Amino acid sequence: MFDGLKKKLASAVKTFVKSEAAEEQNKAPDNTTPAPAEQPIQIEDEALQPQDDETISNEPEKEASEANKESQDAVKLSIATKVKKIFRSSVKLNENEIDNFLDQVKISLLQSDVSLDVAEYLINDMKTRLSGAEIDSKDMTNALFNVVKDALADMLGRAKPGIDIYSYISHRISSGMLPVKILFIGSNGTGKTTTIGKIAYSLKAKDVSCVMSASDTFRAAAIEQTEYHANKIGVPVVKSSYGADPASIAFDAIAYAKARNISVVLIDSAGRQETNKNLINEMQKIVRVAQPDITVFVGESTAGSVIAEQVNELSKHVKIDGIILTKLDCDARGGNALSISNVTGIPILFFGVGEAYDAIVPYSPEFIIKSVIPN
Repeated sequence: MFDGLKKKLASAVKTFVKSEAAEEQNKAPDNTTPAPAEQPIQIEDEALQPQDDETISNEPEKEASEANKESQDAVKLSIATKVKKIFRSSVKLNENEIDNFLDQVKISLLQSDVSLDVAEYLINDMKTRLSGAEIDSKDMTNALFNVVKDALADMLGRAKPGIDIYSYISHRISSGMLPVKILFIGSNGTGKTTTIGKIAYSLKAKDVSCVMSASDTFRAAAIEQTEYHANKIGVPVVKSSYGADPASIAFDAIAYAKARNISVVLIDSAGRQETNKNLINEMQKIVRVAQPDITVFVGESTAGSVIAEQVNELSKHVKIDGIILTKLDCDARGGNALSISNVTGIPILFFGVGEAYDAIVPYSPEFIIKSVIPN
């Protein structure tokens, strides 16, 4: 997960650092003439000798022609330049250098499914941080990674916080306001029913009772799939036949929970496109009848910008409280996890990271940053 974005950002940083090192190498004066005898300069301690990949002087640029590149690479720095380099602990990147670096970062973000608005926000933030900043010339790679990390942390920290489902359920149990009703919506094939199974598994592990409502009466084998997960986890399921009214099944599941003091009702629903008016009307009816406390949109992380379009359109018809991004383990890009909350204004609640029932993790900026920024 996030491997594509992680590799592209690492490549952008390292390519820039290498180009800066090569440029500084070419800036060094070609002066191998020994220092005058009356003012000899000697460096005997090898530990003081600069490494080849360190950043060197910021003297005016001398562009090298293709013909003499090889000879320039072979030129050794003069003793005076080496002395200057040893005592040069930091550098300031000029505006052109900053723009060159940020252009590479922006391309990396866009190629990894990060939205244009979010990419530009991050780039502007990083430019502010880099302008006039002292960069450690001995460790420029890590210094630039820290700039990227700080910009990401700031952006993710600004996102609207999502509801903590487990804390909310715990509070409702304590106050006796039961059952808690959670409706799951989204397109077909996103792992919606499997995600409901994961939530049911988590609740059971916390000794919280729940029932699953098989309210997807439209897709073939949907009822059997819900029943399979319920039986495997060991929780009850309320179902009917295909073509039955999904809202009535949700209503029956709520009544079942009330009669048996079950704390949570997890309501499945048919996958639907935001353009299908009949299914939209059906979803609105489920909301009117079941009156869910929390409505969660389940979408594939690999779907790219389509998810934001679906969420924004469905939000016109029902209130969506949170997003669960599934199949993050299959997402080589990962940009959706960075940008969807900013684009839709709806927080991510969980990431699905595998097929197992425990392969679901709560959303956190720290999780994203640790996954995106190389150690």
